[in-house]
This record gives sequence, structure tokens and C-alpha cells, in this order.
Amino acid sequence: MQGIQKIRVRTEDIEKRTENIEQRTEKTDENVDNIYRMMMKYEDRFKKIEEQDIQRDKKIGDVDTRLSVVEKDKSGSLGWEIDKSEFYLRFQNIEEEKGENLAGIMIEILAEALEITKEKMMDGMHEVFHVYTRYAMRNKLPREIHIRFTKKTIKTQILQVAREKTLKYKAKEIVVLKQVPRRVREMRREYQFLTKALLKKGVNYRWLIPEGLMFIWQEQRHRINSVEKAELFYLEYFRGKEEETRKEESLIEFQKECLTTTEKEEGALGSEPREQREPRSTQAINPSYKV
Repeated sequence: MQGIQKIRVRTEDIEKRTENIEQRTEKTDENVDNIYRMMMKYEDRFKKIEEQDIQRDKKIGDVDTRLSVVEKDKSGSLGWEIDKSEFYLRFQNIEEEKGENLAGIMIEILAEALEITKEKMMDGMHEVFHVYTRYAMRNKLPREIHIRFTKKTIKTQILQVAREKTLKYKAKEIVVLKQVPRRVREMRREYQFLTKALLKKGVNYRWLIPEGLMFIWQEQRHRINSVEKAELFYLEYFRGKEEETRKEESLIEFQKECLTTTEKEEGALGSEPREQREPRSTQAINPSYKV
């Protein structure tokens, strides 16, 4: 009998152990299912990240292609135009009369500005000619005068003097500008959305050759040499702030409208305007209590 009882006890232990094993197996299966689900989620995330990387690579490739084209242009005809423009300056607001010697006028003005002799100034000038521009014709201004100098250093000296003091002819201020090739001007137009935003914030910038601009923003120097980079910078620093400003302005307008509506309603009811109401005593409202 004792042997049979021992067998029964052992059998019950084995059954209990088997149940425990089955329960553990079920929990393990659940954990495996959870792990599998998590792996599937991570795979989806990895696929999305890979797709984003592919799109970024395409954008970077487009930027590299654009830069390579720009570099080729610079080394070719665009580079020649840029090098040629380094010898030129443009002068605006010089009104001359018929019969006047244009070259003689410019030699006299520039020799006086650089404090050198007329002969030396004449040797430093290669050619002088008029140019009609749409801006001058539209605003009825004198034609621009373009001068090609024999050395870049002479051009640089004239620009420096024009920054330090005002050049005048017949009591009118002369505007001195650099010569910028047409294709470079066209590329710069694509950055107007960013340059306008920078100027609104009082940020000065400097153009890069052949393309892009450089400026200091939040005590950091930024070099933007592609339209794509300019768009990313604009979206990061200006687009969100513009939307916040619009929301604030619309909220202020709404508050003003509510205030005017309230004042109109009070006036319609025959009540006195707020500015004309007399202050009332608060003695009856807040009586003193004896203890």
C-alpha cells in the first residue's frame, strides 16, 4: 500500500511539474509573439529610415550635380566672365552735358578721390563707356558709366575710398558699384526669399562667387552655397516664427474686435462710457463689524 501511495505522490508531482512547464511554455510563446511584433515594428521603422536616407541621397546627388555644373561653368565661360568683371566698376548718377569729355570727367573725379595725378589715373584706365539700363530708363536717371581698369588693385582702392567718403559730381552723390555677370545675377535672384528675411532681421550678408551667400546668425557664421541649403535654413529659422507672429496678430485683432463690440453694446443700452463713470464708495459694501 505504501508503494502505491508513493507512486501516486510521484505521479501528482510529475503532473504538477508538467502543468508548470506548460504554463511556462505558454508564457514563453507570448513573449516570443511580443518579440516578433516588436521586430516587425522595428523593421517598418528601418524601412522608413532607409527610404528617407534614399531621398536624402537623391537630394545630395542633385546638389552635387548642381555644384559640379557651377564649377564647370566657373572653369569655362562663367569663370571667364567673373574674371573679366573683376576689372570693371559701374558709376551711377553722373549727369553730363553735350560735348563734355566723359573720360576726362572720370579721370578728374577718380584722381582727386585717390589723391594721385591725372596722368597716373589715365594710365590705370583701359576704357570708359556708357551703358543703358532698364533701371535708369524707368527712373529717368543718367546713363551708367562703366570703366575697365588695367589692374584689380586700382578698382579695389576706388571701392575703399567710396566707402570711406562720398564721391560727388556737380553736387550730386556718385554711386559706385561692382560689375556682376548676368548669369551670377540670375542665380542670386533665387536667394531673394532668404535675403529679404535677413534684411528684415537687420542681418547683413555677403555674396559668394559664383553662387551663395555668407552671414552671421545667432553668433554663428553660415555659408549657404546652394538654393537647397537656403530653403532648409529658411524653414528652420523663419517659417515657424512667421506663423507664430501671424497667430499673435490674429489674436490681437480678435481681442480688439471683441472690445469694440462690447463697447458698442454698452453704448446701445444707454450706459455711461467706462472713462466717464464716477468711482463709487465701498463703505456700504464693506461695513465694519464690532467685536
